[in-house]
This record gives sequence, structure tokens and C-alpha cells, in this order.
Amino acid sequence: MSDVLVNRQQLSQEIGQKTWGDVLAAIDARAAAEGHVVTAVRFGGVDQPSFRDPALSATGLAEARTIEVETVPRERLVRTTLGTAGLSLRDIAAGACRAAAAFRNADVADGHRQLGALLATVRTLVELTLATAAAANTDLSDLRCGDDTALGVLGSTGVVLDTLAHHQRAGDWVALADELEYALAPSLLGWDAVFEAIEERCAA
Repeated sequence: MSDVLVNRQQLSQEIGQKTWGDVLAAIDARAAAEGHVVTAVRFGGVDQPSFRDPALSATGLAEARTIEVETVPRERLVRTTLGTAGLSLRDIAAGACRAAAAFRNADVADGHRQLGALLATVRTLVELTLATAAAANTDLSDLRCGDDTALGVLGSTGVVLDTLAHHQRAGDWVALADELEYALAPSLLGWDAVFEAIEERCAA
């Protein structure tokens, strides 16, 4: 039977021959009761960045060897994550403007390259926002951001992305550039209000 350490402390409960999925569920429940979130897991000293992957949940404890789990206070995690994301918003918005400039200069190949990287970054930002909201036990549809909800702000960005795709398919590079600079960039900057609202909800 493997040793299971949580923040370097031996897990006190009897874990028997449970799977990793069973152990994670128990640790999650305990961490949640203490206002903490699991942030890192190692099996036999090897980092497991996908420790919540369902494919890993059936792993027997003997296979995992020594299991080390780290947790942090939920509020600290949310503040750190959103603080980093918030600082990146201006850079991402500036990237939208640079892509727009490439399309306006008829450098379509470079414009597409920049647009692809930009969209990948926005997808990551969406995933991070959803994951952080979940960690903060926050329902984005109920979280007010001025006259809208947090989910509405994200949805507005989704509408802009759909419009970008339409202009891209049509080969309308001027319209695409305008949408990038005058719609997507401001929309992304508006996410700062979402991050602030999540932080406030977590601290409440």
C-alpha cells in the first residue's frame, strides 16, 4: 500500500486498497472543508500535471507508489491565478491590434499566424477563467459585472470570435482587422471586471 502525503503530512485516514480516484475524492472533500484546493500531485516523485484525468483515476495505489499531494488556500489560488491573468490582458489585447495591423498591411500570412496564436491564447484564458471560477465555487451566470453577468461578458467575446471567423472565411481582411482592433481587444480588456468579481466572491 502506498504512502499518501498531503502537504508532507501522512494521510491519517485508513485508505486500504483504494484507487487514486478514490483517494483524490477524499482529499478534495477534506481540502474543500478547510477552504483549500489541490494544486499539485506527484507519484513516486514524478509530477502528475493531469492528476484529474479520468484515465488516471483507476490507478492502483501500489502502481502510484508514494503519493504526494499539495493544497493551497482557495482564496490565495484564485488571487494568484487571476492576478497573473489580469496582467496578461493588455498584452493579449495588444496582440489583437498587431494582428489587425498585419491584415491592414496586406500581410495576410503573418496576420493568420498572429491570429492563430491569439485564438489559442484566448482559449487558454477561457479555460483558466472557468477553472478558477469552479475553484472559487462561483457560478458565472449569477456573478454581476456592472450591467451584465460574468458569463455574459465571456459570451460577448464569443460573439466577437464568431464574427472574426465569418470575416476570415469571406476573406474580408479589412473587416477582420477592424473586428480584431475595435471589438476583440476592448472585449478582452473587459475581462478584468470578471476577474475582480470572482476575487470578491471568493473573499466573501
